[in-house]
Amino acid sequence: MQRRDFLTLMAAAASQAFRPRARWRAGVATVDITPEAGIWMAGYSVRTCAAEGVGLPLHAKALALNDERGTRAVLVTLDLLGVTASLAARVAETVRRRHGVAREGLLINASHTHSGPVTGDMLSVAYDLSPERVAAIREYTHGLERKITDVIDDALHRLRPVSLAIGEGRAQFAANRRVQFTPDGPVDHAVPVLEVNERSGRPLAIVFGYACHNTTLQDANCRLHGDYAGVAQAVLERRHPGVTALFVAGCGGDVNPKPRGTMELVERHGTALADAVDGARRSLVPVSGPLRPAYGVVDLPFAPTPERREWEVRLDDADVYVRRHARLMLDALDRDGRLPAAQAEPVQVWRFGASLTLVALGGEVVVDYALRLKRDYAGQRLWVAAYSNDVFGYVPSLRVLREGGYEAGGAMIYYGGPGPFAEPVEELIHGKIRELMSGGRA
Repeated sequence: MQRRDFLTLMAAAASQAFRPRARWRAGVATVDITPEAGIWMAGYSVRTCAAEGVGLPLHAKALALNDERGTRAVLVTLDLLGVTASLAARVAETVRRRHGVAREGLLINASHTHSGPVTGDMLSVAYDLSPERVAAIREYTHGLERKITDVIDDALHRLRPVSLAIGEGRAQFAANRRVQFTPDGPVDHAVPVLEVNERSGRPLAIVFGYACHNTTLQDANCRLHGDYAGVAQAVLERRHPGVTALFVAGCGGDVNPKPRGTMELVERHGTALADAVDGARRSLVPVSGPLRPAYGVVDLPFAPTPERREWEVRLDDADVYVRRHARLMLDALDRDGRLPAAQAEPVQVWRFGASLTLVALGGEVVVDYALRLKRDYAGQRLWVAAYSNDVFGYVPSLRVLREGGYEAGGAMIYYGGPGPFAEPVEELIHGKIRELMSGGRA
């Protein structure tokens, strides 16, 4: 054997020796969920146009994981504003029945693009929809549910040996938008990255996140588009043929892209995020098991709500959204005799041995939650997601509640809640997280 051939053989053997052993099995699948033109687009109450075409196709993606003990979990990412608790529950029940995946093992995260279709009755007060548009939304949502369950089926049928690795990059375009209260407000520029590699070392999937509203495109845009998160996924998949890129939205409830407003900026932010992901991939560390998923629900109490007479007065308000909201509240009083006292908040924790803890919260969670969790668990590698399993409204911290404003309660008028949350909500959520991280269950 020639010396050059010997050295090549030794290098290959060394590379194989240092490659992480495939302790996991994983499968990944993708399905197009782009609706037909003409459907109403979600996210902006002032938008005056239905979808007029497609700027970037929308997708549902599923990553199925199986650890050495046989514990299964599935991450689903969607290029949508969000999903409702009822849709998530139906999908979870179907997956449990078909595959035996427990509720804690299914995590559904939405990118929160404001250039996707309306789904279900989310933000119903914000839109003036004809019966025909409502019917189209209902039909799309029904088909969406079927597509989500199908893409999960597909991912679970594709399980193969893999290794996992974790890292973190940085992206700088997120800016806190509550400048009227805190001119230099908090942000979380971290870009967590989870890479799934086949035995050969070829990447199969790249999961990444960012804590920023997916709203570079604003209400004047009338083309379906995944915004910066969609661009980042597309860029990564072009750079790495055969890879599926999945975006997980973080706690960006009070954070916007800066600057924003044009397609050029969408491309710029999406490419910057993809660059941050690729930068993180240069220094990944292996992820060990076992996988320990946990899921619970905590009731977030509302502050005291107005009496019936106040809702009746609001029926004559000059603001059409105030009138619609008042009508919704009066209908609830007529139907149930009372308004809801609390909102169910889903809380999910996936622990990957001592390597990684993923915390996923429902709603539009403000960045304070992620920053506090990273302080409270400073010795652990933590990934905090929002927009998971239900998007029912904003989830303010105590600081935001006391400051007031849109995220503190003003947005409830569009989401159909009776009013702001009460001050204990932050401690209630962190208490549920502690319970699940310590091994407790709902």
